[in-house]
Amino acid sequence: MPNESQAIIDLLHQMGLTPLDWVDAKQFAALTGIAEQKLTHRKREWPENVVWMKQSGNLYYSIRGYNKWMTKQANIRYRKACGLDQGASKSTLHETVPGIKSHSRTQSLQRVSVQRLELGAT
Repeated sequence: MPNESQAIIDLLHQMGLTPLDWVDAKQFAALTGIAEQKLTHRKREWPENVVWMKQSGNLYYSIRGYNKWMTKQANIRYRKACGLDQGASKSTLHETVPGIKSHSRTQSLQRVSVQRLELGAT
């Protein structure tokens, strides 16, 4: 049965589904591909009670919490890579600068009729 259980977990993982949210370290490692030995070190980066929690002396990891955290990290990296970091820019959409008015006008084109010019000897 353990091989069947692992096969089911692998199949669900490939489909993007998880049978449970909170799982132990062994299941979490199998689902995420992160080595079980690395989880203790990695959990320092993850928010407690969102990605991991300690309950009755055991550590549990949330698949949903981990996916949410990873998505947030990916968005942060994408925004930085594109120069969209909110800290680096400030919107001026609703700000006005007093005392500056534009009086320029775009001139409109006028139609003219073409007339033949005849040069005659006088």
